Amino acid sequence: MYGEEGVSLDDAAETYHEASKLYPSTVARQVAGSSRLSVSPELQASATRAVRRNLHRRALPLPLPLASDVSLAEALGSRRSERRFASGEIMFRELATVLRAGYGVTRPAGPDDPQPLRTVPSGGALYPLEMYAVLARVEGAEPGLYHLDLAGIRPRWRPRRASPLAVLKEAAVYPEIVEGCAATLLITGMFWRSRFKYGLRGYRFTLLEAGHLAQNVLLMCAALGLAAVPLGGFYDRPVDELLGVDGVNESVLYSVCLGRRLTGSAQ
Repeated sequence: MYGEEGVSLDDAAETYHEASKLYPSTVARQVAGSSRLSVSPELQASATRAVRRNLHRRALPLPLPLASDVSLAEALGSRRSERRFASGEIMFRELATVLRAGYGVTRPAGPDDPQPLRTVPSGGALYPLEMYAVLARVEGAEPGLYHLDLAGIRPRWRPRRASPLAVLKEAAVYPEIVEGCAATLLITGMFWRSRFKYGLRGYRFTLLEAGHLAQNVLLMCAALGLAAVPLGGFYDRPVDELLGVDGVNESVLYSVCLGRRLTGSAQ
């Protein structure tokens, strides 16, 4: 099971897992940020603004989501990882519906509670994730790299020599999946949004939240009749460079490829 070499004494996965465990004797030190947050109005206000806006970029407003009469039980039962896609476009409104399901706001901030809520559970409602999309065949949106914010979807970067899709294909372990899909969603973690309060435990919470988001995306794709597959096989550094993130304070964690379903594909 462990291979001929076994597991080294300084195995990084075991070291991280041990470091992120909570114990009664150390919890106060490990989550010291929680105490600071409870007494700091400035930190409390900052925690309600977990979104990168990029207001200097041109925004492409998201249309209203599509309605679906598919039940949650039906979406769960029909969800499959589909690695091949039809060559047609998906509608921008379909993409917007998937994005809103993935990480959209379900309760805006109000006078009685300044903390907006989203479609995923989040440790401390700190929402440490960002979403990007490399669009290839989306009706109503130019191909390119986009960044999602709560008001719309904004072009993030216009490369001069290589298209975002070409860069993403080069960085993918399975380039044929990226090449065949209509859009690739990329999920990054901004770890200190969670770590300032929860310490190393906050890194766990960020990873867990990425899984919640991806499952929302996959279930909405199933409800809309789109093909989708989660993709963890990519080389981190070129994807981080594509997104313009440093790979330390913010780094890519996960991706989902989606597109039009092949005729006759299993539901």
